[in-house]
Amino acid sequence: MTHSYLLGIDVGTQGTKAVVISPEGRVVAEGQSSYQFQSLKAGWAEQHPSVWWEAVTESIRQLWRKGMSPNDIKAVGVTGQMHSLVLLGEDGKELREAILWNDVRTMNECKEIEDKIGADRIYDITKNAVLPGFTAPKLLWVKKYEQAVFDKIAHVLMPKDYIVYKLSGIMSADVSDASGTSLFDTEKRDWSAELIKGLGFDIEWFPEVHESSEVVGSIDQKASDQTGLPLHIPVVAGAGDNAAAALGNGIYKESVATISIGTSGTVFTPLKKLPLLKRTEGNTMHLFCHCLPDMWHAMGTTLSAGMSLKWLKEAFYNETYEDILTHIDQVDPGCSGLLFLPYLNGERTPINNPDAKGVFFGMQYIHRQEHFARAVIEGVSFSLKDCLLMIKENGIPVEKIYATGGAVKNKWWTRILADVLQQNLHIHKEREGPAYGASILAGLGIGIWDNVTELDSLFNQEEVIQYDEKTELVYDKQYRKYKNIYKALEDHF
Repeated sequence: MTHSYLLGIDVGTQGTKAVVISPEGRVVAEGQSSYQFQSLKAGWAEQHPSVWWEAVTESIRQLWRKGMSPNDIKAVGVTGQMHSLVLLGEDGKELREAILWNDVRTMNECKEIEDKIGADRIYDITKNAVLPGFTAPKLLWVKKYEQAVFDKIAHVLMPKDYIVYKLSGIMSADVSDASGTSLFDTEKRDWSAELIKGLGFDIEWFPEVHESSEVVGSIDQKASDQTGLPLHIPVVAGAGDNAAAALGNGIYKESVATISIGTSGTVFTPLKKLPLLKRTEGNTMHLFCHCLPDMWHAMGTTLSAGMSLKWLKEAFYNETYEDILTHIDQVDPGCSGLLFLPYLNGERTPINNPDAKGVFFGMQYIHRQEHFARAVIEGVSFSLKDCLLMIKENGIPVEKIYATGGAVKNKWWTRILADVLQQNLHIHKEREGPAYGASILAGLGIGIWDNVTELDSLFNQEEVIQYDEKTELVYDKQYRKYKNIYKALEDHF
């Protein structure tokens, strides 16, 4: 008996996941493979694209070893970390390591772009400020400091586009991922020739852009040999990880948001139309295309969310994450005055400061390991509250919030986050975030579902995390302190 299953692949910063779902939305099988990124200098973050492909092939082959039949896969969708710069030569080979989304070396290049094009003009086209994490300043950095590499560029891709290319041999892009390049007309949903040519780049480097569920190619012979996937299975364009994670949690209606905590943390809410906003100094809210036609989204991003806990674990513990978090319930909200600023590699929103640093403040004799672990979770939650308030202050309502990402697997992450936000959180059971969303895009691409309204039945089971009103006063006080400490230290970073 054969089935019509859908494969979703998520190329993350710390690992790749492959998820297979049924047309009813049930997760049938999973595979995953981990890796690290390199930080050769402070503020730098790089990975070689071949690391992702090796992890993709391993994750897929795990599915077959677990008993999954390759012949049951009917379509493939890919998602992945946004903004990261992948450069290929004329022969399709990688020219250098990818410069990642959390690399903040390009503050000077951001200013150069704004000086050359005009900050207001860039915002009119892209609907975003130019930020160090975005793709265009990375490309300009390569032009300035690695001319030999720059001269060989034939293709500019995002990480998930690179995997689509490795699967199908097709160079492509999608509207959601392209929105984060500072080279894209977000309203028209296409590359901006004005920006690309104005910055001295070649428009031929940038592949045709598609809606996320559009079929762009199929599994070719080489990919079939390496992954075990049958030839000619359709591959859709895919989406950036935040848009895919939102779709994977049923977030395609206005006034509903998702907070995703992985390596980074994001607050994301869909929009039926772009708001009429003018550029203002310091407004770093993202406005990107959603992975669904004729929809957009507002978003804020904190760079070191789950990465902050990973740093704490590797720097000070010889225990598992579960062990680290076991006793934080014995620590009162507010951690007896201990506070953490999670700016371990600078910060993006709402403060745009690549020089910001991580801080523990208020240490006393009474503080123990469990205080520091809880302080990290509270600090990350304050940074996500910053992002949520930024979206609301731009006139975009958020009435219901879903939580997703690795953090939701720990009850204390979600409880603390709900208390800090002072809002109940909703969690879909057995959802795998971006990879699940990528598999839905694959299904939309081949007509398993005709439109997004048919997806409602996939999201009818959820858990509600109630926030504790008794924590409001202490978290209000801590949040004010969190904001004031950054302001006091800003000039010293």
